[in-house]
Amino acid sequence: MSALNNFSVSVARSLRRLRNKDLTNDLPTRSPKRRGSSASKELDPKMKMDKCLIVSKATRYDYEKHSHDNISDVELERILRQRGSDYDMIMANHREQKAFEEGIAKNLKDMGIKVEMASRRTYNDELIKWCDVVVPCGGDGTFLLAASRVRDPNKPVIGLNSAPHKSVGRLCLPTWCSNDVKGALHALKEGRFRWMRRSRIRTTVTCEPKHLDTITPVDLHTLHYSRYPPVHSAEYNTDTKRPLGIDAQGDNSTLATKVLPFLALNEVFIGESVTSRVSVLRLQIDNGKWTHTKSSGLCVTTGTGSTSWHFSINCLRTHSVLELMKILAQDYNVKLDTSLEKAREVAERYNKKLMFGPESEQLAYSVREYITFEEWPAPRGLRVRDRASAVCVRSHCTDAGLVIDGSVSFPFNDGTEALLEIHPEDSLMTVQMDDALPY
Repeated sequence: MSALNNFSVSVARSLRRLRNKDLTNDLPTRSPKRRGSSASKELDPKMKMDKCLIVSKATRYDYEKHSHDNISDVELERILRQRGSDYDMIMANHREQKAFEEGIAKNLKDMGIKVEMASRRTYNDELIKWCDVVVPCGGDGTFLLAASRVRDPNKPVIGLNSAPHKSVGRLCLPTWCSNDVKGALHALKEGRFRWMRRSRIRTTVTCEPKHLDTITPVDLHTLHYSRYPPVHSAEYNTDTKRPLGIDAQGDNSTLATKVLPFLALNEVFIGESVTSRVSVLRLQIDNGKWTHTKSSGLCVTTGTGSTSWHFSINCLRTHSVLELMKILAQDYNVKLDTSLEKAREVAERYNKKLMFGPESEQLAYSVREYITFEEWPAPRGLRVRDRASAVCVRSHCTDAGLVIDGSVSFPFNDGTEALLEIHPEDSLMTVQMDDALPY
């Protein structure tokens, strides 16, 4: 087995252990927050499923059709084939997706359940309020889209992976549920599952009042090109520890604040829209000192997201560990077993520590490609990654975005600030089912 395959297997094993709480038992306990929370409401062992909202995946066909202003299929086919795209495969995948969604809708209706369907563009608060359960049909991306708009901590979001042969869908129900939709829906109706809560990040932005209305969402899945206008604000002393948006005299009349309408289940990323451009950000971790940084952006993640982008940014590969072990053995006379198997074991133990439980009220942040030279960062001492209860960010960027779950972006330019934190009342309610068939 190759080192890459071994690495993939080790990640899968670690995720399985995390799901079974082997990793989360080692997390430090924290006293409960005193904010008012409806998330502590006693959950019914059975689920109310009188009205279900199916959120459909945006297929490549949907995207191309929307991008070309809903031109005819004949004209769309001509454009895509001319571009070199596999039009037949695009259409086959689209039909497969729609058939899966229609199958779920039919099974729900056969059970006497009212069903509505929403796409990425028609999914709205009115439909969310109407339903008892939100059922995203697609992969993790569709699940994240559906979850980001659900503010009620007691409204379940339950995902079904429409293509388990192509994607893992770690946020969705197990593979057998996709292959036996009828059995899965009856299991849910009969209460054969375990309730689960996943913490989410609430983002509060602060800027000059005249710019507050410009901080509106951009759907990255339907975006052709966007450049955000800069947001300039008055000078601000970032070395103090006063609350975000309040000046030294306690007067915050020159600033305005709002909570963004999306909650992040995986992560919030902040950085320049053009990836080759340096992101200049000031960071404050847990009300500590402000640090002026240059990097490729900041990623702040939940426990759910700690197995995703956060993991990819920070994980060690086996061969990198092996090279370090050989340096210690050869150049520093440290007696070590420098076999590939031992390096793999060390890498796996390190990588496990990157992940933490989805219900944790802590965040983890990662400064990507952290620039350290001469006066940067200022002051020194900020860790490139760590856990935190809250992260404050002030932008000195020119064309930056604050991106929630890789799906929705808000302009985040010079003078704009963001407070990222977890509130228990923002948690997402979902379910777990066994990987094996229940019969």
